[in-house]
Amino acid sequence: MRHATFVSLLRAILSTPTAPFHEYHVAREIRRRLAGLPHVAVTEDAFGNLIARYRRGRRKASLAFAAHMDHPGWVRHGGKAVFLGGVPEDRFDSHEVEWFGEFGMWRLAPFELREGLVHARVCDDLVGCAAIVAMFAELEEEEAEATVYGIFTRAEEVGFAGAMELAKCWPLPEGVCFVSLETSAPRGGAEMGKGPVIRVGDRSSVFHDGVTAELLDAATDAKIPHQRALLDGGSCEATAMNLHGIPAAGISVLLGNYHNCPPERGIAEEYVSLADVKALVKLITATTRRTATAKPSDSAKARLKARLEKRLREHRKYDRTARKAWHKEP
Repeated sequence: MRHATFVSLLRAILSTPTAPFHEYHVAREIRRRLAGLPHVAVTEDAFGNLIARYRRGRRKASLAFAAHMDHPGWVRHGGKAVFLGGVPEDRFDSHEVEWFGEFGMWRLAPFELREGLVHARVCDDLVGCAAIVAMFAELEEEEAEATVYGIFTRAEEVGFAGAMELAKCWPLPEGVCFVSLETSAPRGGAEMGKGPVIRVGDRSSVFHDGVTAELLDAATDAKIPHQRALLDGGSCEATAMNLHGIPAAGISVLLGNYHNCPPERGIAEEYVSLADVKALVKLITATTRRTATAKPSDSAKARLKARLEKRLREHRKYDRTARKAWHKEP
């Protein structure tokens, strides 16, 4: 995808207002963006999560990339304004609120691109939503023979409500693994600008090693800048899937001013590296292509097992020699 086209997509999605349970503007923008892609179909589950599928050819899906459509914000309930999401209460009165009908957000710049950084009222997790839309567009442009899902969930900020509802009635075929796309505060030595982080786990759970290995192999083979780390500052939707026995992994773009909270005080725009977001799109697109054409013996775990078996065979001669000493009397 050309730079200008990608920035335009990011601007459109990140500028869209949203709050927990009030993701309808984002859902409409995503549907509009996907409507022009002939091999993408979009459905909606009973909770309102969007489930998009790219399918070209007869290859089975093995991955579903997911991002949530909400962000911490104010909602009208019972005649009162209630804040939903993880922001310290001492910051509630530190900044003006802008209302969009039944919900409100901090009055901040919707989108600005400065010196390679995207500053926005919402990065978490509309960056992930935009990345999935961009992946579908890339696959269409390449005429890729593959099947892959994109899931856009609701109300993540109040305890993975959308992901939990999805997991209870898991609608995807057996064998499809879940990959949570997030924006996360830097942890574990990971640094903004050095590529998306393929997560070992989050604060609550360890992720599926096989899926994680596939992501790492795809990034390495395609020479995509990436990092590997345990980001344990919080939990993500992969944990919700793990609780229901669905194989899950995670990728994060590192985020500044998490939940609009600068390090010291006040409220400000979140920000991410544009290069990291572009690399995220490349990574999930490359992983989709790779898994669509791979045989079971090509999986990262199968190849690791084969390498270790080869080393075992190569070193058996030393074991045979050593066994003579094992049976000698002292």
